[in-house]
Amino acid sequence: MYLNDISLTTKVKQSISVFTLIITATFVFTSSAFAQVKIGTNPTTINAANNLEVEASTAGRKTSIDKTTGKVTIADGSEGTAKILTSNATGLATWTTPAAQDAEVMFSGRLNVNQILPVATITKINFNLEFFDKGNNFDLTTDQLTAPTSGYYTINCGFTRSGTQQNSIAAFLYVNNVEGGEGNLWDDFIGAGNGYTISTTRLIHLNVGDVLDLRLRPNFVADGVGSAFFQIAKVSN
Repeated sequence: MYLNDISLTTKVKQSISVFTLIITATFVFTSSAFAQVKIGTNPTTINAANNLEVEASTAGRKTSIDKTTGKVTIADGSEGTAKILTSNATGLATWTTPAAQDAEVMFSGRLNVNQILPVATITKINFNLEFFDKGNNFDLTTDQLTAPTSGYYTINCGFTRSGTQQNSIAAFLYVNNVEGGEGNLWDDFIGAGNGYTISTTRLIHLNVGDVLDLRLRPNFVADGVGSAFFQIAKVSN
């Protein structure tokens, strides 16, 4: 090997070392630079806790990602405690306050005067009192609730008999003046004496415009209802 060859080899090694140093420095610089990314207003200033920030020109409005938890913060001026992010028809997202949970239909009525029930006859209960009727959907004249919208309704009902002989009384929910498919709400043997109370709960689907009522049928002898209650609430679409 000649002297010139040795000199050339040394220069090549030095060049490689310098190149390696440059690449290493560039990698370190790049890793540091891209640990955090800022887009938009004030691109050189970023919260030390965030990996990413997208800042609008309006002060205080930005989207950020926490570099420790990964949680996203969207601050656009509409944010607030317990709000939810909702979209309009074009995909524009806004923080909004959720609607209060409130049943669309609520009714509570009672019968507090004695009503005679002919034997083996299905008789509609004649309610005479309303404690509340949200939406005015129950008609005390027809004793029927008209469903304002389609959905699932919970029914809670019961009665106290006024007859004194042993008997069996069946109860039914009627929809559009026919048995609503629930079958007997109850059909129990009742011993002699009055004051026997029965109550039950059902979930039923009603279509908009359907009418609902409660009917009883004494099976053995005529009977009576000394009091009854009927409570209805819509629970879901």
